[in-house]
Amino acid sequence: MKMTRTMESKAYSLAPYTTERVLFSFYFPSVGNKSHFPSNVCIDESVTARGEYNILNVVSRRNI
Repeated sequence: MKMTRTMESKAYSLAPYTTERVLFSFYFPSVGNKSHFPSNVCIDESVTARGEYNILNVVSRRNI
C-alpha cells in the first residue's frame, strides 16, 4: 500500500488582542521519530514568530 503525505495550511485572521483556538486530530501509521513543524505567525505574508521545530517519539502503546 502506497501512502502519500499531504500538508495543509490554513490562514486565520485575528483582531488585535484576540486569540483563536484550533483543535485537530491526527495519527501516525508507524512507530519511530517523526518531524513536527509548528505554527507560524505572519503579518502581511512575512513570518514574525514561529514555534520550535521538534521530533515526536511515536510509540505503539502509551505508558502512563
